[in-house]
Amino acid sequence: MKFSIICPSYGVEKYIGNALQDIIAQSYTDWECIVVEDCSPDRTAEVAEEIAKGEPRIQVVRQEVNKGVSEARNRGLELAKGEYVLFLDPDDRYKKNLLQQIVDALEKQQTDIVIYGHYEDYLSEDGKLNYRNTFGMPSRVYTDAAELHHLVMELEEKTMYGYPWNKAFRREYLVERGIRYPIITHVEDILFNIAAFQDVATVQTIEAPLYHYMNYADATKRLTAKRLENYFELQKTRYQALLDQQDSWGSTDVYAEGVVAKAYFRSFFSMMEREIRAGENKKNVLEKSKAELDTSLYARLRVAMPAGGKSLKLLYQPIIDGNLSKAYRRAKEVSFVRTHFPMLFAKAKQGR
Repeated sequence: MKFSIICPSYGVEKYIGNALQDIIAQSYTDWECIVVEDCSPDRTAEVAEEIAKGEPRIQVVRQEVNKGVSEARNRGLELAKGEYVLFLDPDDRYKKNLLQQIVDALEKQQTDIVIYGHYEDYLSEDGKLNYRNTFGMPSRVYTDAAELHHLVMELEEKTMYGYPWNKAFRREYLVERGIRYPIITHVEDILFNIAAFQDVATVQTIEAPLYHYMNYADATKRLTAKRLENYFELQKTRYQALLDQQDSWGSTDVYAEGVVAKAYFRSFFSMMEREIRAGENKKNVLEKSKAELDTSLYARLRVAMPAGGKSLKLLYQPIIDGNLSKAYRRAKEVSFVRTHFPMLFAKAKQGR
């Protein structure tokens, strides 16, 4: 069984060496690694090429112009020859038994998609581990459609559905269905996974955390830490796609709508906080927020929002109630904490 590991790379000079060494150190050795270098402004390409000189299983492909992460992953998929494809980020770290664990699972039963657990590692400015969260689903095989459709929402609730790097895909399955990463900002990963899961018949989960998602103190690698003018509109594309998928399966229920509702109102509040942090004036933030109250998505998810704890009451309930002035005050408070106490904010966010 051969694996194709695709690493879209841009501006990761400090990290890609460690990532490639993790791949070279894999206990399972039948793999190829395709580094698609997307015109980095630093020495990402040179670092990768230097390592590839001594490792014929690593191929470095330079894009002629910067095309973004979706095009880079699609280029890698076109070149891949393995039975299974993994899309790993080169600024993260991987367990040395990642591939072997997948092989062990697939030798028991072959499935189109394999999902494995992961760590979220938060590092201090000196590079030391500050704290860690662990994510995973119990190991099992899914062949029943109803259970598989429910699994999707469980994964979404655990924030595991949208990631590209915690899954191995049977390459022929992707190729036969023409599944590629869409050319869109910020939500390309979840839209790819929704397409991949739409007609899938067999999926399995590996509970063991095999991947380290690295959150560095400067947060320079995190797109979510940057301002996107259309952040909320992109997030709404995600939530509508999730609902459309469940609707198409005929599996929309209270749980599914509740999972999407929680994510939607988190993003609504986050949109307000981001606008405040970016210096937008109060009038514009409130006008933008008020316009959202008239949308069909807000109306649908407002009544689907399940009961919750402190975060719901403090942050999201004012939006659900339409009390935008109160929501604005809460967002301003959170913006202050995020700006002046970023590590405290990160911990609070993970405990939401």
